[in-house]
Amino acid sequence: MIQEKILQEYGGEVVTFKKGAYIFKKDEVAQYYYQIVSGGVKMNYYNQNGNEFIQGIFGKDKSFGEPPLLIDVKYPANAVTISEAKIFKLKKEHFKKLLLENNQIHYTFSKMISRRLYYKATMANGITSNSAEEAILTLFQYLKSDIFEYKEPFKLKIDLTRKHIAGLLGLSIESTIRTIKKMETQGLVKIEKKKVYF
Repeated sequence: MIQEKILQEYGGEVVTFKKGAYIFKKDEVAQYYYQIVSGGVKMNYYNQNGNEFIQGIFGKDKSFGEPPLLIDVKYPANAVTISEAKIFKLKKEHFKKLLLENNQIHYTFSKMISRRLYYKATMANGITSNSAEEAILTLFQYLKSDIFEYKEPFKLKIDLTRKHIAGLLGLSIESTIRTIKKMETQGLVKIEKKKVYF
């Protein structure tokens, strides 16, 4: 989203994280702007029963965790890598300076935040429609188009467990498994060696 050259000019550095690494944890104070160079990140939290809920998934050129950074509050969720990832890290004060000194970047950033709000509203519509298939298709399409930017059918390997998909969409695991099987018979997804491709 923000050009790497500009991030570097404002003091940004690239950090490499292994798969499953925490970039930040729930209730930590936001200190950095993060933008993904390669790999993927999920925002998640765990309820009192230890069940995981995924709030969002982010891929190449996407940023994450900005709202707490901009309004000086603690993170409401963890950020965990879903693959090995290289991520730009820019100190909060430098990020704010970057936005204030670059109107076009600030405008683009505002549009990106608006798109995320739109996505959340779209997902909420899918979930409240009581259609598990609609919710899962919306998620898979978002991952394919916005996160990994694939165009070919069945190119995207869904690197989430059925449990993760259920947690992200507010579905039961059983309903998620049934629906994905049904989607396979309809030709909407492929399943090979227990992995889902969309």
